[in-house]
Amino acid sequence: MTALWQKFQDLIHTRPKLSCFIAGSLASLAMAPTFFWPLLMLGLCTAALAMSRIEKPMRGAWCTFWFGMGFFIFGLYWIANALLIKIEDYWWVMGFAIFGLPLLLSICWFIAGWITVRLSKPQTLARSFLWLTLLALAEYGRAFNLTGFPWNLFGYTWGFSDALMQGASLGGAYFVTALTIFWMASPLLVWQAFAHKKLRYALGITAIASFAVYFAYGAIRLASHPTELRDDVGIVIVQPNLSQDEKWEATQALGHFMRHIRIMEKAIAEIGTDGPYKSVAFVWPETSIDESLLFGVPAAPKAIVDTLSPLPYKTTLISGIWREDGKDPVTARPRYFNSISGLVIKENKVSLETLYDKHHLVPFGEFLPMEQTFNLTPVVGFAGFQWGTGPKVLQSEIVPPYAAMICFEAVYPWYGASEGAEWLINTSNDGWYGDTPGPYQHLTMTRFRAIEQGKPIARSATTGISAMIDAYGRVVQKLPYLEQGYVLSALPKTASSPTVYTITKEALFFILILLGCGIFTHFYRKGI
Repeated sequence: MTALWQKFQDLIHTRPKLSCFIAGSLASLAMAPTFFWPLLMLGLCTAALAMSRIEKPMRGAWCTFWFGMGFFIFGLYWIANALLIKIEDYWWVMGFAIFGLPLLLSICWFIAGWITVRLSKPQTLARSFLWLTLLALAEYGRAFNLTGFPWNLFGYTWGFSDALMQGASLGGAYFVTALTIFWMASPLLVWQAFAHKKLRYALGITAIASFAVYFAYGAIRLASHPTELRDDVGIVIVQPNLSQDEKWEATQALGHFMRHIRIMEKAIAEIGTDGPYKSVAFVWPETSIDESLLFGVPAAPKAIVDTLSPLPYKTTLISGIWREDGKDPVTARPRYFNSISGLVIKENKVSLETLYDKHHLVPFGEFLPMEQTFNLTPVVGFAGFQWGTGPKVLQSEIVPPYAAMICFEAVYPWYGASEGAEWLINTSNDGWYGDTPGPYQHLTMTRFRAIEQGKPIARSATTGISAMIDAYGRVVQKLPYLEQGYVLSALPKTASSPTVYTITKEALFFILILLGCGIFTHFYRKGI
């Protein structure tokens, strides 16, 4: 066994960049839907071992970079599926989707690797602590690098366990990520401290004890707070299951609209005329309604009025809406917004009660940097969306106040912040990516937002996965991917008390970063 371990070390140190790439590739399987978390442990330990003997900062930077490339190429390959919808037009972008995005995301890791080798000595425990600490900080940096893409944080590996997700209520997804990096790398840290008996035991006990306490906290939190449902508000989440190639077919717009109406009618039949709710919100996915259809084709608003006005309870239709508002003063192009609107019926007419414009757009998907300068067209095939003004709470006369996150916005922990809102809505169109890990990863991250904010989330996706999520991240009900139908549920109650995260934000994460830096400094001075 000793000889085999020595050969493994020699192989890693002989081919550190290749070893890191393979390690990152394996670690990607720790994300949804597979959740093979032992591979994240293997990957982090292998990469840290590869970094341990490196003497030149640029070599360390490239090793960490290739660890990131493996992790992001195999963890995000499904993004290229969006280009298959019109491969004849966008074949030239395929290489960027598969390799370009991972390259950009790995920049922060590259910097972390360079700094690690520059500031630490090889074959020391201090180096490993510094590298792991900077890797956690690099994960945070991905939220801001080139407008940000914080997808598949290491902490999301616990998405298979309701209990192990609850730490997000304390410090958010980045706090959980920092802890996860330490736990997953702990076998290597213990091995590196083998010559220091007390330190070896201290590291091992700390890793095991902290994980046990963390798990116990989550289990107790869930057991103490079972899902509680309101008895006055019902939510119907519509999932039309429109494939991406048919969704944007202009000649079928009214037919697609009516598909949503028919699904609503089935849900209304299940509720019944003597249903328990005083009010019901019907939630449609991202860009389900074209504003020009809603107010330009009489059959569309008439269908809403005919369906909802006879009901004995109050109703609102909260839908993703594609709308136009004026023209750009520079280019004279129409200004389009990707929005969420609450529609209500007043005097037998449909009107907009609430409106929220998506404020964090997807680069190259919903807008192009400098597209006005170079007169380019984004992948969506038009001049791109305009940026909204930011998160806000939407007030309604029908349902409790709510806040919205459109698609990609649910990836950011701080976009769920919604003081005054009693629930959240996440509309999405994951049909771009087919039946790949993408929709499952998106659902996992959305569940983290519910835990962080202590508020339920109604998630409506065009092809799935649509779900009602309670304030503790538990999926109350869901509709599988590629299934047409609806989710009917009473609105879950908010958490019994504000979460620590809503008060302290990322403070606990940065405390862990400072702790990691402090441990590195101590070990560096001791020559450990």
